Amino acid sequence: MLRLAAAALMLTAASPVAAAEPDACTAPADLAATPYAAWTGADGDAATLAIGTPVTLPLADGAASRVLTIDTAGRYGVAAGSKVWIDLVTNGTAQTSVEHGHGPACSGIRKIVWFDLKPGTYELALTKGEAASVRVLVVRAP
Repeated sequence: MLRLAAAALMLTAASPVAAAEPDACTAPADLAATPYAAWTGADGDAATLAIGTPVTLPLADGAASRVLTIDTAGRYGVAAGSKVWIDLVTNGTAQTSVEHGHGPACSGIRKIVWFDLKPGTYELALTKGEAASVRVLVVRAP
């Protein structure tokens, strides 16, 4: 049994996938031609959310919220730079996301959640964060 465990450990260590560092980046991602181009810019006012302007929000007990106003119907993405749960709430109801994923490699964007939104006021509700703050960016899909 011990030999089998040792052999499995050696195979895992020899695997190129296991040996590679998935977070190792030689240069930051070029976001210029993406909806996330503003991610590399300066933060806006953390008290308000503006589409296309990144902000860093302090988290209290892993949570933060801000008001988001949508003027034009469309698909909008909320990008976050660290682990956090992302919801958009209106009239007490969480909106259903239509897509989610990771940001471009080496961009600093950990996750993106997309929503199809109508004009109106929404609450961006961030929960389950593990850091003291989280950087977010709301973008409209091209």
